[in-house]
Amino acid sequence: MTSPKTPQQLANAIETVVASYLDEVRRTVQHAVERSLSMAAATARPAKSRVDHSTQQLSTKTRRSAGALDELCDKLHQCVCARPGESSAVFADELGCTVRDLQRPMAKLKTQGRIRCAGQRNLMRYFPAVTRASKSIG
Repeated sequence: MTSPKTPQQLANAIETVVASYLDEVRRTVQHAVERSLSMAAATARPAKSRVDHSTQQLSTKTRRSAGALDELCDKLHQCVCARPGESSAVFADELGCTVRDLQRPMAKLKTQGRIRCAGQRNLMRYFPAVTRASKSIG
């Protein structure tokens, strides 16, 4: 390529170089977009509707009766008395339920004063409540 002699020849040469560069960039971008769209179409999953999901959650949630809750509280209290200092995960395994299922009975036992806890969050351990014998004045 010879060097341009006039400013017009220089401007034409620059425009030619810029046009070829833009064409190359356009082709590269188009190829990248086509590749990403083909990959996205191959991995796309159908979206679940919110109505189906909320209906499914409502059907699996059932409230425990007061009798069932009291029965679980008694079983849990027996477990705590038998194995003081354990976590709720151990008691859940022993009773055959989840830790989440034991939250309400555990709170009920604490408010009744039948058990006490030490620690925080997942390090919390449960103990039977210590009741002091009342002094008799005699």
